[in-house]
Amino acid sequence: MSLADDYDVDVTCYHRDGTIYVDTRTDAPKRLLALLDALGLDRRQVEGDVWHQIPDEMDEITMKTLVDRASPLLARAGYRIDIDAGLFGGTAYRVALAEQAAHPASPPPASPAGQARRTR
Repeated sequence: MSLADDYDVDVTCYHRDGTIYVDTRTDAPKRLLALLDALGLDRRQVEGDVWHQIPDEMDEITMKTLVDRASPLLARAGYRIDIDAGLFGGTAYRVALAEQAAHPASPPPASPAGQARRTR
């Protein structure tokens, strides 16, 4: 069982031992794992447990910036996230939110008014 399972979220991010870990639910969907890979996180696996972590060569500021940028993207993709308070809400996060607000998702197309319905 992972921390994400314990917290009843899809993803949990926490700082420990000089790096940032990103745990996902047990049996997380491949789409989520691929998204974390694409965001630049290193996937690790031991005896069936899968997690991601920030690449070792990153400094503390770069690590937090990566989490700041990943968080709104994960949330926008529909995932529930738990993040340690010390990692969340930095400048990169606010910039990412502003960029998303400037480019909102397009609404679904409306059905044409007065269009005749097919019947059999």
